[in-house]
Amino acid sequence: MRLHFSLLAAASVLTLTACSAQERSQNLESLLQNPLFAERYAEEIVQSMVEMKIAQDPLLEEAGKEAIVDSTRQDWNQRAADAKQLQREGRLGLFIPIKEHVTGEVLVKDSILYFGPTFEVMPGPALHLYYTTAVDPRDVEFPDETAIDLGLLQSPYGAQQFTLPVLENPIHYRTIVLWDAALERLYGFAQISEQR
Repeated sequence: MRLHFSLLAAASVLTLTACSAQERSQNLESLLQNPLFAERYAEEIVQSMVEMKIAQDPLLEEAGKEAIVDSTRQDWNQRAADAKQLQREGRLGLFIPIKEHVTGEVLVKDSILYFGPTFEVMPGPALHLYYTTAVDPRDVEFPDETAIDLGLLQSPYGAQQFTLPVLENPIHYRTIVLWDAALERLYGFAQISEQR
């Protein structure tokens, strides 16, 4: 009986490990669709490859390794440039903290709201994300009549994305607000604008 339980437990762990590895690879692929995440990821890979060359890493002496490092650097350097271009085509903003700690950047592009990989906010009991025409949510009784509740924040940390509703005049919506619906507390906001 004990052996049967041990085998069952081991099989469960292996299954969870395999699923976890698969989720990570799918997760990375979906994260790379986020131009803010893709830029950081690409720049860090490029930096790593450049540092190998500068340090004359002994790995580069192995057959084919220097070519891998060079092609990886070139590929990801282009991907970083592509991610920056996508950001220029959207509207960017930086979070301003109000009542709680919040930092990071957001990008609105093609009806998708992207959070950058450095996004961070103090967790709350019912932290919601709002999209509004109010330039500064402190100047109105929030949530104001134009505020659209995009739902609960997926995570208080890191890159994530939200689909925005189709709006008649999306350019009038210029502010992303972090609002705790249970506490009725403004955590912070980001004013988004076009890049030049």
